[in-house]
Amino acid sequence: MALFLAVGGGGDVVMAAALAEEEAVGHIPWERFVVDPSPGPVPPASLRDVVEVAPNLYLATPRSYVERGGRVFKTQGMCVAEALGRSIYVVNPYAKVSQLASSLTRFDKVIGVDVGGDVLGAGCEESIGSPLSDAYGLAVLTKLEDLGVETELWVMSPGADGELDREYLLKRAAEVAKRGGLVGTVGLGPSQLDRLRLLVSRCFTEASAVALKAASGEYGVVELRGGFRKVKVDLFAVFGIRLKPRYVLEINKAASIIYKHDVDIYEAAKLLIDAGIPTEYHLEEFLTKGVSIEEVFRHFAKLKRC
Repeated sequence: MALFLAVGGGGDVVMAAALAEEEAVGHIPWERFVVDPSPGPVPPASLRDVVEVAPNLYLATPRSYVERGGRVFKTQGMCVAEALGRSIYVVNPYAKVSQLASSLTRFDKVIGVDVGGDVLGAGCEESIGSPLSDAYGLAVLTKLEDLGVETELWVMSPGADGELDREYLLKRAAEVAKRGGLVGTVGLGPSQLDRLRLLVSRCFTEASAVALKAASGEYGVVELRGGFRKVKVDLFAVFGIRLKPRYVLEINKAASIIYKHDVDIYEAAKLLIDAGIPTEYHLEEFLTKGVSIEEVFRHFAKLKRC
């Protein structure tokens, strides 16, 4: 069985589930700050009504939920499980990359899904705000390949999260292709769009919804994150690029550091900020202190080194 693993956190699992058809779906349980204001991904101790099927790997059912920081909520993966009436895998990113990869060898193939394309960045670009989850997921995919598991990385709707410009992403993808890392392309068909439509109506996602807007004939610019990001909507959003993870790792500075040091996501955040790559972990820590997102990004600009 193949696993479609949403590597970007938030609503990327909505797109992964739309693509997966009958294959398994999984996600890194890192919610947007508006859903879960506690910094970092949801730890296993906060998961409720899940079944541990392997070390660092859990199965969430439509009944599963999270208790964290005095809040009760569902991750978007749990929302998907409820909407589709099926179980969804939840991984533990507080495990070292090699440990999580070892647990995922139960699958014949693992396809990492990133909506927007942050995974193609170096991690230290001026406009990028959330490189950590994608970089950690990319490092896991590469470790899985080391263990003999077939892996791919699908970058869906490039530019749809408003963090990296589409032209820049296409240039980065061309670098991967030049290295021999292009597998092909993928598009959303009628059944996948139907599933995406259902999930967008039930779960919290903005980037994954851009493809649905495009498929419905919308064209132009929309605002995300309360107007903080702007995204072009056109039919390009219903397509994705299939890549070999190892070749993407070669151009992703953040992922290369995580892969080399074989750390968990918390230790990765510390290594990355020392390397000039502030991450969403640091962003959330500032937001919990009441610092505005504009102030945080001005501070980050002084820290970033590519």
